[in-house]
Amino acid sequence: MAQVKKLKALLFDTRSIQRYIYSGNLLKTNIGASYIVDRVFYDILINEVLKNMFPEDDFSALNKSVWDISKDEDMPWQSMKSCCVAYIGGGNVLLLFDSSVDKEKCTEVVRRFTTQLLVKRPGLKVGAAHGELSLNEETQQLDQEEISALYVKLKKTQNTVFPAVNVPYSGLTLSCEVNGEAANFYGNIRQEDGKRFYSQEVAVKSQISDDANRSLKNRFNEIFAAKNLSIKMDKYEFPLKVDELGQKEGENYFAIVHVDGNNMGLKFRTCETMTERRRLSREICRKTEGAFADLLQKIIQLVQDGAFKNHLKLDNNNLPIRPLILGGDDVTFVCPANMAVIFTKTLMEFMDSETPENSPEHLTSKLSRHMDCCAGVALLPTSYPFFRGYTLAEQLCDSAKKSMRLLLPEGINEVENLTSKDIPYGASWLDFAILHGEQAPTLEQIRANEYNCVRGNMHFGPYRVGNTSAKSNSDRRYNIENLLSCTSQFLFGIMAQNKVKELRSVLQHGKDETARFLRQLKYQKQNLPDIADWKEYANEDNLLWSNEKESKTPYVDAIELMDFYIPEVTL
Repeated sequence: MAQVKKLKALLFDTRSIQRYIYSGNLLKTNIGASYIVDRVFYDILINEVLKNMFPEDDFSALNKSVWDISKDEDMPWQSMKSCCVAYIGGGNVLLLFDSSVDKEKCTEVVRRFTTQLLVKRPGLKVGAAHGELSLNEETQQLDQEEISALYVKLKKTQNTVFPAVNVPYSGLTLSCEVNGEAANFYGNIRQEDGKRFYSQEVAVKSQISDDANRSLKNRFNEIFAAKNLSIKMDKYEFPLKVDELGQKEGENYFAIVHVDGNNMGLKFRTCETMTERRRLSREICRKTEGAFADLLQKIIQLVQDGAFKNHLKLDNNNLPIRPLILGGDDVTFVCPANMAVIFTKTLMEFMDSETPENSPEHLTSKLSRHMDCCAGVALLPTSYPFFRGYTLAEQLCDSAKKSMRLLLPEGINEVENLTSKDIPYGASWLDFAILHGEQAPTLEQIRANEYNCVRGNMHFGPYRVGNTSAKSNSDRRYNIENLLSCTSQFLFGIMAQNKVKELRSVLQHGKDETARFLRQLKYQKQNLPDIADWKEYANEDNLLWSNEKESKTPYVDAIELMDFYIPEVTL
């Protein structure tokens, strides 16, 4: 019988990440906040706390990129003397301590870490849970059930412990114009504004934004080199302001895009050991980063070829895209509104496509070699509150996931002892929305207030992206190629522009108005866009709507997208 060794454990998580990153309206502070979240365990917990408290242990390897394939199989608890980092990923870090380390020293780790955060990363909230884990000395694997129990314990503390991480706003102090906290810092955040009062949280985020951009450029240079691509980031810059994304004069819209992998919880349930979980986490990260690098390469090539010349105004070698979150199965980026759908579609196709086993990403699992995902694209004015825009993008992603889940086998979440063969392919879906000034606060309310009419729902999506092979026309009608083809035909003049606008109005009314419009269109020898999968909508019975119980029309989405899609730019 294998001997079991008991180890003490600390599990940390970062909380309210989205609110921390997107709490201000300055892209510069959003960029800095994202970098802080990405690096907080390395920069503060490891470098500032663990290295000082446990100098006999080696933590240096933990700073290496996930593209260092040799670290996929690491079991750092084998070589630790007092402490090691067993796992970092998904906003969590698991620390292990030798049984000789007393509980007070584990508590001291938490105290020092959270104290350093208050000083160096104000506003960022973390949680912690303490416990014991069993190590099988024969297999050198940790007990998975005990790890799961530690995660449950951590989840419970989220509902009982609410850390205060900002200087309280008393009502007598000046409030920060960026995030509303107490303005206890005086200095430059934006050069054009001069010195002003801001919160310490905003100041730290702003100060670190330049480091974030340098780190991101170096990160992509490493990925391009690993993928044997000749492209270099040296002469290009990621913008630090929303209005530097490439919008031409008079165009004041940009996009916040949120992409999220499908069924990730099910995928990680197939991992039987911490080593497998670590490897899958690192492979998924390489898959996501590799897909974004492929998108970035395409964009840079278009910049070099002058393809954006007539559509974007790119100054100071800025690129028309800036990732805010890039890690694990999560991607969030900002870009010009007229490029959002094509950029998102291309990224999702790269994530969804099968990566060969012998690729530089070195993906050993079929769960990481292709990643079906869903995306939400929020198109909004540059002056719109950033956090609300991101919240809308998340809601749109959730809307897309509802379509994805319709394809999942019933009861899949209740299956025990899942294997990689059990994980279903849910297909990739995208949903989008356009905000025009003050509107209802949630996507559901926007759709109910503005897209419901006497004949049904005027929003047709979400739309399927990537693997669009469907068995029936009923399924194929949601392929995003249909939407883009319809929008392109509208733009290229298959109908007079005044007729396109009239069509948008007619679709809000009853059958008589629609029938009259179609007769007039035929008399003027104009045609609706020719979309094979939408033929049923144009017949005399349906009059541009589906004949289902919850009737829909696909044409309003296509008309609204006309201002935010450029068919000439293809990736």
